[in-house]
Amino acid sequence: MPGLQKTKSEETRRRVLEAAATVMTENGIDAVQIREVASRAGCSVGSVYKHFSDRDELIIAVNSRTLSKIRTALTEASAGICDPLTRLKVLARTYLDYAAADTNAWRGLFAHQLPDRREMPEEHQLENIRLLSLIADALAELAPGLDEAGLAVRTRTCFGAMHGLVSIALEGRFVALEDEQLHSEMDFVVERLCS
Repeated sequence: MPGLQKTKSEETRRRVLEAAATVMTENGIDAVQIREVASRAGCSVGSVYKHFSDRDELIIAVNSRTLSKIRTALTEASAGICDPLTRLKVLARTYLDYAAADTNAWRGLFAHQLPDRREMPEEHQLENIRLLSLIADALAELAPGLDEAGLAVRTRTCFGAMHGLVSIALEGRFVALEDEQLHSEMDFVVERLCS
């Protein structure tokens, strides 16, 4: 009997997380409300709170899942690419494509702020590290003389530059740039960052 209860509990948690992710994808982070998620998951509000202590914890779980999906997309797109500069270009383009395909979930990663003095869960931090390590691995090949601290800074700089371009593009601020032109400009920025 305990095994069955555990299985049912895990299934409920999965349904709640899936419902929250769907709400975020469809309507954005502000729409992720406990009652709406419970309704979509086919469970009670109390069941949501049994698995997630509050809305923040639920959003972090959704965001961790989004980070994992982005990392999977980047990993698959860059698999087998030996040249590190080419790999970085592919990572940048794939990041843009993912953000364009699931904009609300992507925005949720950066729109959510925890209340003061509340620490981000370790698993979420690890998802960020795993994602950034894809960039760091390529940069380490391009600049083998960088020490660990320098590589960490360069990795964040590269991510910040790409993220900024993606943000501006998704806000429609790159007027008259077609997708292929935007990809080309991202390649240009990657080349300059890595030269």
